[in-house]
Amino acid sequence: MTQKEVFFTPDEMQMIRVCLHNAPIPYDQGEGAKKLKVLQEKVGKPKTRKGEPLPLIECDLTKYEIN
Repeated sequence: MTQKEVFFTPDEMQMIRVCLHNAPIPYDQGEGAKKLKVLQEKVGKPKTRKGEPLPLIECDLTKYEIN
């Protein structure tokens, strides 16, 4: 079986980094956590955004019984 090389643009790599950094359960438990850590080390940490931070928006969710 021939292995195909795959190339990603810088923007695509950033999306992969962010997804791996924010990977949800079950990947952050047990054996999956070890594999996730190896992948995160291979691709690196997500690059931080430059510029103004996004504004925090307050929402009133009390009508949904969320306090």
